[in-house]
Amino acid sequence: MTRLAIIAGKGQLPVDVAAAAAADGFDVLILAIKGQADADFTAYQTMPIRLGAIGETRAIMVQHKIEKLVMVGKVSWPSMAALRPDFDGVKLLGKMMTKGDDNALRHVAAFFAEKGIETMAVDAFLPDRKMPLGLVAGGEPDARSMDTIALGATVLAALGTHDVGQSVIVQNGRVIAIEAAEGSDGMIARAGALLDPTGGIACLVKMRKSAQDSRLDMPVMGCNTILLAANAGLSLLAIEADAVLLADDIVAIKALCQTHGITLIGIDSSLTS
Repeated sequence: MTRLAIIAGKGQLPVDVAAAAAADGFDVLILAIKGQADADFTAYQTMPIRLGAIGETRAIMVQHKIEKLVMVGKVSWPSMAALRPDFDGVKLLGKMMTKGDDNALRHVAAFFAEKGIETMAVDAFLPDRKMPLGLVAGGEPDARSMDTIALGATVLAALGTHDVGQSVIVQNGRVIAIEAAEGSDGMIARAGALLDPTGGIACLVKMRKSAQDSRLDMPVMGCNTILLAANAGLSLLAIEADAVLLADDIVAIKALCQTHGITLIGIDSSLTS
């Protein structure tokens, strides 16, 4: 039986991955990040880890004969003082400080791989939870809405080469907000005050970064995204199909969109070309 470690951040998604992995025959160990992981892991063997304790985390996996690893769940990065990296963490941080999120995570994955621990993508366990192509909820976007989506997709394609953001908000031909260190949820929250109530459709576009390694940081959206979007005044969400993972069942996501009058559509990366 293959031993799988799940490094778990916030939300229910780590439990969903654990259940799917166990059903596929994996022997699951949850490594719950202290102060981050908040789901109920009582059905699984669980050990707490510190976010900055990279060497200690690898030692735990070696001790438990872990062969595969998946990182899943939202993580809020603290200040360097609060992170308190261990010896190996300090060495890795020296390589990561001038790089973006993707390069940083690649260094971490390579560090685990030195001990034969392979990092897997979340969608390997939840293949049916990827954003589908086409209209999911709401009315079919008109030509102006599609132009708005295309603008957002083009902006993200340009930013992706710089390892910046996965999401952008566009309204009336203007870029209202670009996802930065606060993440897409924080971006949506701050964008509400920037939107023009009379300025037409406000659209969120979320896509995988062009150089992004989906094993390490697959974009995620779910019911919480819909609620934040509704509160901010967004009425159109365009999500890259087969590249963004759904944190919740699509039936629940569709119902929430209908409740709040939000159009949700899965788009293809060809919109940027």
